[in-house]
Amino acid sequence: MTERPQFVRLFDDPKVYRAQAFHAFWKPNGQEHPRLGITLKGKISSVWRAKLKRAIREWFRKNKDTLGKNDINIVVRSPQKLDIEFLDRLKRQLSSWSLKN
Repeated sequence: MTERPQFVRLFDDPKVYRAQAFHAFWKPNGQEHPRLGITLKGKISSVWRAKLKRAIREWFRKNKDTLGKNDINIVVRSPQKLDIEFLDRLKRQLSSWSLKN
């Protein structure tokens, strides 16, 4: 997802999953494939922004078949300390989450 109207439509009564490192919002999109949006909260350096997005995109690519025909927005919560431990926690929590949760 890249355009504002797509995100606005998604946030009109979505299903929500809340984890410590991120919140996931999803809703059926009426298309033949899932679409991903990524939102990063707070001030994050460009290096860490790229690392976080890369990890989320990798999770999306590996799990595309199980995500159905949904628009999914992953909102990464700004941590107190942004380090490799947070990135690992984000990856673990993404891996353990499914749309059935």
